[in-house]
Amino acid sequence: MEQQYIGIIISSQLYRELDRGKHPEILAFYEEGGNINNLIPVYLRLEDLLPGEPEITGYVMNSNGVYLKNTIPKPLVIHNRGYHCTKDAKKQIKLLLAEGLIIFNEWNQYGKYKTHKLLMECVDIRPHLPETVRFNLGNMVEMMGKHSELIIKPSNGTFGKRNMRATRLNDTECLLTYPQNDLWLEEMLPLEQLPLKIKSLVTSGMFIIQERIQLAEYNNNPFDVRVTVQRNGFGEWQVTGMVGKVAKTGHFVTNVASGGASVVFEDILRNLPHLNERQVVADVERLSLRVAKQLGDQTANFADIGLDVGITMDGFPMFIECNARDLRLAFRNALMFETWRETYITPICYGKYLLTKRNGQ
Repeated sequence: MEQQYIGIIISSQLYRELDRGKHPEILAFYEEGGNINNLIPVYLRLEDLLPGEPEITGYVMNSNGVYLKNTIPKPLVIHNRGYHCTKDAKKQIKLLLAEGLIIFNEWNQYGKYKTHKLLMECVDIRPHLPETVRFNLGNMVEMMGKHSELIIKPSNGTFGKRNMRATRLNDTECLLTYPQNDLWLEEMLPLEQLPLKIKSLVTSGMFIIQERIQLAEYNNNPFDVRVTVQRNGFGEWQVTGMVGKVAKTGHFVTNVASGGASVVFEDILRNLPHLNERQVVADVERLSLRVAKQLGDQTANFADIGLDVGITMDGFPMFIECNARDLRLAFRNALMFETWRETYITPICYGKYLLTKRNGQ
């Protein structure tokens, strides 16, 4: 059988590494996925996919294991792993789709507030959602009256680096924790001054206010779970892996990019003997699949996501946010190499499924 190409839009950083003759480690997983599915991965950037042009130029591994630039016919199926957030990029992707190309995860920048609204439409998911509203002064006052602790964060992700926490200490005072110049500052404020203080820190973009989930703790630090959910070689959603993310001592943000540590989820649960490990894992998986299906039913070509799921003190899973460009580093950092590998191979299997379906086989 003649091999076909599968396009993989990679980050500018990875592309520069290929330009410098390097072999990024994760590309070996894509190559393995290609071998399994009789597909040839071609690595490119969105700007290499010009609407109306029959060919593209991208990096392909040759028989000696070296990546070289090749000009080939446009791949019919493309996995988007790049980072694009402009109107021009969205317009370009729309034109490429109109040509008949299939781009899965075609757009991977979805705001947290929009995602929350989509999930609120599902009755089964609602109990797993913390109360979430857009930031404005009125909403801030209202949420302060309803919850003792709030998280204020950008609707579009910044790896937790712009998140703030507001804790009501009593009827008149609160404690605000916020980032400044790579440091976390704590400031005591009169309760009535909190909304305006936060407004002064919200310098760009939409922010949301979210009820803070009282997370279970591992070694006295809060943790949540990164769950990679992907469509597989049968076109069905599957949970490819779960890994714990533990906040740095004294911090509330679990993101690995902000100092959080990656820990095997089952190892965390074994340190929480009051929880039923098997039940918690099953509940997290059930919620994650529901979230993926709900978002996938309402979002075109949605196929590869990373969810952050919090676990309450009594083991109940709570949805925190969805990442449509799951970086997957937490698996590597937790030494879960087989799972890390599978997170890259599974999308190639899904690409094969799409090609087979497209060809009517």
